[in-house]
Formats: sequence, structure tokens, C-alpha cells
Amino acid sequence: MEKDNVKDKIIFESIELFMNYGIRSVTMDDIAKHLGMSKKTIYQHFKDKEEIILCSTQLYFENEIKVMDELEKNCENAVDHLYKLTVCLRDRLKSTNTRIMFDLKKYYDKAWGLYKKHKHDVIFKSVLNNLKRGMDEGLFRIDINPEILAYLRIGEIELSFNKEYFPEDKFTLAEIHGQLFDHFTHGILSEKGFKLLETYKQKTI
Repeated sequence: MEKDNVKDKIIFESIELFMNYGIRSVTMDDIAKHLGMSKKTIYQHFKDKEEIILCSTQLYFENEIKVMDELEKNCENAVDHLYKLTVCLRDRLKSTNTRIMFDLKKYYDKAWGLYKKHKHDVIFKSVLNNLKRGMDEGLFRIDINPEILAYLRIGEIELSFNKEYFPEDKFTLAEIHGQLFDHFTHGILSEKGFKLLETYKQKTI
């Protein structure tokens, strides 16, 4: 295995561990055991766990951008785009530990900084553009403020990770997200858009 491939493998496998178990609870020993390699090998590529976290966060967002771009290219309209995005997010959340956002924010400033930049530069702009598109297509209400609602949508996603409001022993992330998505869409869809959303939902049942 080439040097770069070893480093990539460490990053990819670490992302899986972080998503499943949270970031803080995963140790270098856990990463080494999961990879079936020694910690010495890992330290040949990364100086510490924080560097792995930073590289993992960066790669995760790079892949998310590719997925979002691909979805946008293959959507029929704003409702189709919105629904495909939420299905993709729901599937990811099924195996995501609720502590991951808390861990990033509290313990890993540099990685959290990457998230904030990604949120503003990518997620917010994507939601905003889709809301404007939906208004132009007559699928979203014309009296909404797209900028305010783009911030609201991002806030809802972040809120779904808050254990104070949604205890993990009572709700799953996928369940929370589903409820928040339905609440959000009912507030923005026109009658035409609502009927269209129902047709997309029926296709995935």
C-alpha cells in the first residue's frame, strides 16, 4: 500500500468511527484497532488525533459538496431538490452519533471552524438558492423571506443534535429530522408545491 493510500485509509476509517461513536470517545487505540495497524504507523502520517479530526472534517465536507452538486444537477425542480437532499441527509443521520456536533464545538476549534465556513459558504447558499428557485417556479410561497428561512433550516438541522431538547434515548436523529423537515416544508410550499412533494414521497414508499 502506497503512503498516500495509507493516509487516506486512516482518514476514511476515522470518519466512520467518529460518525458512529462521536469524536471525543474515539481514541487513537480505537482507530488503530479498527484499522488493524499499530499506532506507530498512524503517527507516521499524523502528529496527533486532532490532525486526524481536522483532515477527516475537511474530507467529509469535500465529499458532501460533491454529493450536493450531483443532486442539484439531477433534480427536476426546487421541490425535487429539497426532497432528495433531505432523503440523503436522513440516510446519513441513521448512523450518526448525536454527540458529534457537541464534540466538534466544545473540543476541536479548528475543525469547528471548518464546519462554520462550510455552513455559511455551502449549505446556506444552497438552501437560499433553492428557496429562490422554488419561488420562481411557483412551488414555494411568494411571501416568504428566503434568507430568513435559509437560516431557519440550518438552525433546525443543528438543533436536531441538541440532546437537551431531544434526548437520544427518546428520539433518533432520523426521526427528529423527518419531523423538522415536514414542519419546514409545510411552511414554505405553495399548493402546487405540496402536491408535487406528495408525489415524490409516494415514489419512495
